Amino acid sequence: MRLQPIIYTTDMPATVAWYSTVLGSEPTYTSDVWSSFEVAGATLGVHRVETLSDRGRVELSLVATDALQEVLARVTAAGIEPLRGIADESFGRSFVLEDPDGSPVQVNEHA
Repeated sequence: MRLQPIIYTTDMPATVAWYSTVLGSEPTYTSDVWSSFEVAGATLGVHRVETLSDRGRVELSLVATDALQEVLARVTAAGIEPLRGIADESFGRSFVLEDPDGSPVQVNEHA
C-alpha cells in the first residue's frame, strides 16, 4: 500500500498555491477537481468539493499495490467489513472501511 492523505477544499487554486509554498514544490498533477503533490514517498491529494461539511477535514486514502479484490478479500477474512463494496470511480475503483474510532479509510485502485 501507498499512503495518500486527501485535503478537501472549496478553492483549488488557493489551496494548491498554499501547499506549493509550504512544501516548496509544485504539484505533480493539477486539474479543477484533483491535484496532487509527491511528498516523502507519499502522495498528498487535494480534492475540490462544493462545500466543506467538516472544517479541516482530511481523509486517509490508501492506494492498493495488490489487486483491489484481493485486498477486500483479505480484510473481510479478518472480520473487517467495508462500509460499501467496490465502487467504480472516475479514477479507478475503491471501497471504504471504518477504523476502530469510526474514521473512514478509502482503499483505491487507480485506472
